[in-house]
Amino acid sequence: MLKNRGLIASALLVVGLVLLAVGGFVQFHDFTGHGSEEWNLPLGFVAAVLGIAAVVIAWPLPKARIWLGAELAVLSVLLIVLGVANTGFRFVWARDEFELAAFEFLLLLLAVVLIGTALSVRLSAGWPLRVVAYVLGTALLSYLAVRVGTAYYDRTMCTGDDTTDCLALLGGLFWGVGAFVVCLVAIVVTEIVLWRRRRTSAMSVAR
Repeated sequence: MLKNRGLIASALLVVGLVLLAVGGFVQFHDFTGHGSEEWNLPLGFVAAVLGIAAVVIAWPLPKARIWLGAELAVLSVLLIVLGVANTGFRFVWARDEFELAAFEFLLLLLAVVLIGTALSVRLSAGWPLRVVAYVLGTALLSYLAVRVGTAYYDRTMCTGDDTTDCLALLGGLFWGVGAFVVCLVAIVVTEIVLWRRRRTSAMSVAR
């Protein structure tokens, strides 16, 4: 059973994707924005359960985690490419591009967690876990900054009768970029501090 965890997890992921396609959650022609009328919600719930089960089954085995993480990363990239190439493409619950982008983003984060934690175990090193923590922290803080910034500008600049030219989302994106830069600086400082501590410890042991 342990040796087949990767295969079972991959099979569950494939079955879940098939159910999403059968249930109308995968569409290539939704140019009207009303594609949700074709959804089959019970199949969507079953597909979600299968996806969660795939992660649970793969988690105890690092090799299975790496394979499932790679598959989720490929799936996310494929969704991004399809979304750019076809404006009528919809996946899962997406009613607009933001929801689809958020889902792709979550898939990439999950892939990073699966692969990073597995590499940490297989390499007996701490840096993969730090990479996971850095990616998750930066992503979450940047996302929150975008949402808070957008809400702020929406309340303060888009309260008039004419909101067609409101650039609240653009303002939120600037907040997100700022949070991203701050996180990068914090990561660099943290790594420098850790490097100096390791160097000092190594020199002390050498003496």
